[in-house]
Amino acid sequence: MKQYNFVIMMILTAALLLSPRPAHSQANTLPPWVDDARRSATYPAAEWYVGFALGTIGPRENLEDVRKRVEREAQNKLAEGITVQIHAVSTAHTASAQTKTGSNVSETIQRDYGQIIQATTNAELARVEVTSHHDKAGNRIYALARAKKSDLAAYYASRIEFYLQVGENDLRMAQQHAETDRKRSALERIAEAKNNVTESGKHYTLLVAVGARGDVQRLLDRTAQLEKNIATLETALSETASIFVTGKEVIGNSESNIVIPGLQSLFSQNGCRVANSRQEAGFVLTVDVRDHMTSQDKNFSYCYAQVRATALNIKTGKTDANLNFTGPKGSWTNMDRACQDAMNKAVRQLWQEISTKTELCR
Repeated sequence: MKQYNFVIMMILTAALLLSPRPAHSQANTLPPWVDDARRSATYPAAEWYVGFALGTIGPRENLEDVRKRVEREAQNKLAEGITVQIHAVSTAHTASAQTKTGSNVSETIQRDYGQIIQATTNAELARVEVTSHHDKAGNRIYALARAKKSDLAAYYASRIEFYLQVGENDLRMAQQHAETDRKRSALERIAEAKNNVTESGKHYTLLVAVGARGDVQRLLDRTAQLEKNIATLETALSETASIFVTGKEVIGNSESNIVIPGLQSLFSQNGCRVANSRQEAGFVLTVDVRDHMTSQDKNFSYCYAQVRATALNIKTGKTDANLNFTGPKGSWTNMDRACQDAMNKAVRQLWQEISTKTELCR
């Protein structure tokens, strides 16, 4: 009986030793994406960009610091994969983008994308998701960065659409300003429209890289049309509206002939057309300049010019500017010459006021 019990005990012991035990191995505790084959099956290269990284936690290293470092490495590897794609498509597609946005387009795109990937932690901006796992048994951190190509394509297409839409709105505002001869405002809007076209161009190569070739041609055509419309308006604005200068200028009791000819000369020197009559003008500038606050001492006479000027937009019938100021002091050995000096100085100040505060000669 004792022998029988001993045999039974040995059999049970052997069964316990040979039976499967709950596994605590690395293979069963790690997420499936740690394994190369399973990661490739879950995130096929035709549909996903993937970056994978791992790091060992040193004896004096902080767990979260290592986690952040490994997650950044995973994101960088994902970005490197997209950069390779950009190089692959650059020969076929970068040239067309360069004609739209200037030189060195591909280099700028790669740098900008790298900054987006490395700077984003919530993965919202570039549609990148980052997952990490702490393997306590192996004292390691694993990280996976993944981005679906279709999501990236939709994102970059939407960015191009956004900048083109803003650029088209800027152009419409520029056209409205141009229709009322507000050239300076129109040119400012044109500059904003061109800047938005440039910003949209930074996303074209990425859009091609993620496989969205169908959207590219449509967006390129839209960009080309916007650039053509901008160029057409710029050409029209290069021909400034002519200006007719009229009014009265008086020194003492006599009319002078200093301010009006001086303004006409400055307009011409700065590329503005001077009209010979009100009928052929886009703007009428009416001035009223008179001597003011005269004084003298033993050696010199002093004089100021009181200046009033009104700029009328003929097309709209609205006043573009009302100017009223006292010009710089003029001085000479006699009063008449002192006031002439004041008138000449008033011309320069009036030109400065007109060129910076009105739409004339822009």
